[in-house]
Amino acid sequence: MRAFRALPYAVCVLALTGLTACSSGSPAGGSGAPTGAVSTGTVKRLEVTVTGTTVTPAPAQVELPVGSTLELVVTSDHDDELHAHGFDVEAPLQAGMPATLRLTAKEPGVYEVETHEPALTLLSVAVR
Repeated sequence: MRAFRALPYAVCVLALTGLTACSSGSPAGGSGAPTGAVSTGTVKRLEVTVTGTTVTPAPAQVELPVGSTLELVVTSDHDDELHAHGFDVEAPLQAGMPATLRLTAKEPGVYEVETHEPALTLLSVAVR
């Protein structure tokens, strides 16, 4: 009889867990995440736009737990090179075409993500 009383609780927990895991469109809250950052379980998504020498959202530090992934989508108004220090990942930027980098946090530290021409810091990733 005791197992039947626990059943509604288990169903609620599973339902809430499912809703949380599917909420890919809601902004991450409270952790100082820049506008445009979205957390979906262990993947955090951030969209950045480069217009001339202006980076939107403004460069900020993004917290990323070890083992998590940051999916960074960068759109630039000019051709360039995108580089993520500490992750040893590079990608070409073609004007007007979004480029996606998937950065998986392995080693604790603070790492910059930048462009080369002009040299702009887009964000820093704090792996903890």
